[in-house]
Amino acid sequence: MATKYRVALRAVSNVAASKTAIIECPIGKRYHQIILQHGYASGTNTIAAAYTNIAEVRVLVNNRVQRVCSGTQLRDKNLLNCYAFNATTPNFDALVGGVPNTAPGVSIPLYFAEPWLTDEQSQDALAWPTNLWERFHIEVDLGAASTPTLLAYAVVDNAQAKNQPLISKWIRASKAAASTSFDITDIDKRDYLRVISIYPDSGGSNAPSRVTFRLNGEILHELTLSANQALLQNSLMAPAASSRTSNIYDLVFDHDGLLGSSVPMDGARDVTMTIEAASTMSGTSTYIIERLGTLE
Repeated sequence: MATKYRVALRAVSNVAASKTAIIECPIGKRYHQIILQHGYASGTNTIAAAYTNIAEVRVLVNNRVQRVCSGTQLRDKNLLNCYAFNATTPNFDALVGGVPNTAPGVSIPLYFAEPWLTDEQSQDALAWPTNLWERFHIEVDLGAASTPTLLAYAVVDNAQAKNQPLISKWIRASKAAASTSFDITDIDKRDYLRVISIYPDSGGSNAPSRVTFRLNGEILHELTLSANQALLQNSLMAPAASSRTSNIYDLVFDHDGLLGSSVPMDGARDVTMTIEAASTMSGTSTYIIERLGTLE
């Protein structure tokens, strides 16, 4: 294991209300995590509000988006895994600390290496080596809270990649929601599938009551919302953690904390995910797919 360093990311620009801030991340290092520190002078003084004031976060390599989510969706992802840090009180707020109107603000972690995985090799394998990249940067769309501040630092080491690495990417998509059941059939047939986090439909806020996932006609997952939450809680995850968006259905293929449990999608013939709800759904269903693969 390489020695880790904690370094400031000094190239942070365009920090202003309702603007897109840019954080340049020096290439050559291997990144385990990046921590944003976000505050503002006037606005709701809570951790949740600080995340809400981040309309969107985009992580880009060579000017192509590799991860995208809103601040609230990022918080939902962090909260899902907070049991690994605090099994007694699954409350991520108790871990990050800070409030937005007191410098330096709220700490917002972006994990690349994932400390909640059950073995060190899996954790270390997910760090992002950048020595073969031309540019690595983060775009943060800030909300309207006045006089915003944004700082960033990173945990890095000097390990180098000989070939383009596999990285954990987040792809956000949406599908028209209709009736009490509908299928999603256009999930990319590539990379290794790790997690699909499905939000309630936008029209009626109906919780997915059951999700079924089929690969090449074989059922890999078919659990109700309550059964799936129990499975994740038994695996030291917190799908219903305090302050997390309600009724997200987290389909976690590597719930055992082992990267080898991810689902290989290369060469798949057909993929179908069926979302069911107790009441008629409408509007759109938003879902975030985590995939392990090469750069987009």
